[in-house]
Amino acid sequence: MTSNKVMVFVEIVGDTTPTMKKLNLENNLFNIRKELRKSTNDMNILLFVKKVGHKNAKIELEDENDILLNDIIFDNSGSKFLYLLKNSSPSWNYLNDKCKLDYGRIMSFDGIKEASNKAFKLKDCEFNLNGAEKYKKGQLEFKSEEDWMMKTNLFFGIDINVQNFIGFGLSIGKSKNENLKDEINSTYKYTEIGKATLKFSKVNLGLTNDFENDIKDAIASKESRQFFEIIEKYGQFIPTEVILGGRVYFKGVKSSSVKSESKSKEVSLNASIKSSNIKIGGNSSDLKSKSDFYSFDHMRLLGGNHPEDENFDEKVWIESLKDYQTWDCIEFKNPVSIFQLLPDDLYKETFKAIGKRILYKNIEEYDYYLFKPGRYRTVELRNIPKKISNIILNDDADCDIFAAVVDPDETSKKVFFNCQILKKPNAKPNIIIHGIQKEFEECKYRLKIGIMIIGYDIDFNFIHSNVSVELIKSVYNSKKPNMTLPFEDELISTNTPFLGIPVLNSITYLNSSIAIGHNFRKSDNKLDIETFPYCLKTNDYVNLPKFTFCTIIIKDCPNEAYQLFKLCLSQKEPGISEFNDPNPQYISLYSSDVNSCLPVFINQKSKKLYIGHICKNCKICTKSPKSQKSVIECILFNPDMI
Repeated sequence: MTSNKVMVFVEIVGDTTPTMKKLNLENNLFNIRKELRKSTNDMNILLFVKKVGHKNAKIELEDENDILLNDIIFDNSGSKFLYLLKNSSPSWNYLNDKCKLDYGRIMSFDGIKEASNKAFKLKDCEFNLNGAEKYKKGQLEFKSEEDWMMKTNLFFGIDINVQNFIGFGLSIGKSKNENLKDEINSTYKYTEIGKATLKFSKVNLGLTNDFENDIKDAIASKESRQFFEIIEKYGQFIPTEVILGGRVYFKGVKSSSVKSESKSKEVSLNASIKSSNIKIGGNSSDLKSKSDFYSFDHMRLLGGNHPEDENFDEKVWIESLKDYQTWDCIEFKNPVSIFQLLPDDLYKETFKAIGKRILYKNIEEYDYYLFKPGRYRTVELRNIPKKISNIILNDDADCDIFAAVVDPDETSKKVFFNCQILKKPNAKPNIIIHGIQKEFEECKYRLKIGIMIIGYDIDFNFIHSNVSVELIKSVYNSKKPNMTLPFEDELISTNTPFLGIPVLNSITYLNSSIAIGHNFRKSDNKLDIETFPYCLKTNDYVNLPKFTFCTIIIKDCPNEAYQLFKLCLSQKEPGISEFNDPNPQYISLYSSDVNSCLPVFINQKSKKLYIGHICKNCKICTKSPKSQKSVIECILFNPDMI
């Protein structure tokens, strides 16, 4: 309380001007330090000392909880003095505050940017001075735009997370400097002095109230745009390992026939340090650029001091780095999304509120041998990246697989190919492919298979995308074979693509030779899912044991990724359409005719699409008039265009 406080003269050793402060002599030094931070700059680099004759006895930070202010007060004729001394060794607290290590960051074309708002407070870390210092010389070159952004944002190692954050930086940094190509063709010789490393993890970070409230508001809104705004405010990631010290660059240029002679000459190491303030890239009101990679005509300085307008003197610069107050960040490692650093409950609520995304897409080629009726081909997901494979096996991601198949041989019209997904518990899904023939013939094909993986973006690598995916699972029951979805009119009128695929939890003798076709049909203001289990051994439609039908709805799909065209077909004539892309297309068949019931399959042959039915004599086909013609609409989705 105020009544327990007395006037104390606070003096920094070496500073002739003390300040006056009312302090409680019975408080420990840890609490006194918190009080002094309110009025004393750089309290993190100052230690308490006790006067012992003409000497000063330093008090280590870890002992401050056990020592009272009254124990170290110096009484001079009734006046009470508290002495502080600059610490000769840096503390991690000081370096964290100086370099804002617990602030979020975003990569950009004009250097890494710090967020203006703080998402976390660093509580502790692994801080290493011993062995961190090293003298290093080298040369920096750039292989591509992405490589240039990575290195100019102080990431030099190989890390897949860095690649994801680069993609975000590229997506928002549209206003590139016209000299970027010249910069990519440049080289930089550098000298580096590493002084300290700091490492920390999720357990070392405490959530700020403002960040927590903004996260909860965004979750409640269910608007993915709000999470993008959070990134603009708090940054996208925090590097969890930082090297501090100094680095100096000297710019040169790779030899090139298109460059002028003046550009192709390498700059002398006696370059002037005069600034030219060259900048590239976009700006953000909530983000501050930490450093512009070309802040000087031919040289850039990170950490340390050097007089301006003088030729570079390496000895002077190295000497300046003995003062830890001159250190700067010279390399970042192991960046982690700010959302992944949230407490577990908020982390899960966040990626669920953002919604599912297309996490991976690719086209692969496989051989298909059809030497026996009913035989199927299992395609294992062996070629997908390890990171995606791990996400598939992570229950939190709740992934599903969609697939499409193309036979590049346009002459083989007698074979249809059909995809299903086999999803066993605790295992990666497989793709099941059936070859459908009216009359069996042995054959071999080289098929193209499109693979698309849908799930929650648990690593937040696709948060910049406006396209989200809603996934609906319906359980097939032979007693009630038709499954129904709402909002038919809404999907068609807004050009919203929707796709479906059957998912089995096992392959048995009951279903191994059954290809499951499907289409969508209007039913009032709803969407009926009609499935057609076709047995390749008996060549007719049969009942099928229970399976799950997955439907995905692609929301906010760009126009260039969506096509809608119609085909006329009957029992006698197949519908045919042509398009430009020979790769597998993700296609749904939709009929607005409530009386339509023709069971049809999709058959893509290179750049042609055939829609037809296989069986004409089963009970499904014979109940329709022979002359019946139907108009069926084809909804085509191209994930490469989003």
